Amino acid sequence: MRIALWLAAGIALAGCSVNHRSGDFACDKQSDCSAGRSCIEGFCVFPDDSGIPDGPHADAAVCPSVCTSCNLDQKSCTIDCALNGGCKTQVICPLGFSCDVRCSGDGACASGVSCTGSTSCKITCSGTQSCRNLSCGLGPCNVACTGNASCDQVNCGLACACDVSCSATSLCRTLTCKPNCLAAGRGCTSLTVGCNTCR
Repeated sequence: MRIALWLAAGIALAGCSVNHRSGDFACDKQSDCSAGRSCIEGFCVFPDDSGIPDGPHADAAVCPSVCTSCNLDQKSCTIDCALNGGCKTQVICPLGFSCDVRCSGDGACASGVSCTGSTSCKITCSGTQSCRNLSCGLGPCNVACTGNASCDQVNCGLACACDVSCSATSLCRTLTCKPNCLAAGRGCTSLTVGCNTCR
């Protein structure tokens, strides 16, 4: 009888000492997690493992950290610089996402916007002296330079279609359009024959 009691107590104690969740994946903030994982309820997990829906109303914690909102089903990312401290550091669209970058504050996106890994990119430069060093990816790219003295150095790169519109008060300096795709006046256009190869 005593042996059975000692065995039962030993098993109970052993069961209490098992660590079911590894401290290697504990986190206090998003930067504690490696690429591809999100800090949710104190642990770095893959979004698919979080139990949180990833549709239009998904918790922002599962969005790439640069996005102020996103839709993971459609892989779309909105980067609103009015909510992101003015985007003082370079904005990099997450790989494989379509991005809507809103450079609305004065001097917003002055450190550049890179959409080189995006599926498509829309950049609105409405702040005064906003947007410098903008780079498109392979997908459609649309840049609206509406802010006073906005848009210095815009590179369409190998975008399948690239449209850069320049208001009368924008700087719109150093534009690299696709070959033979300069707009009448200033800017770039995808409307000219051969300037839109998107499928």
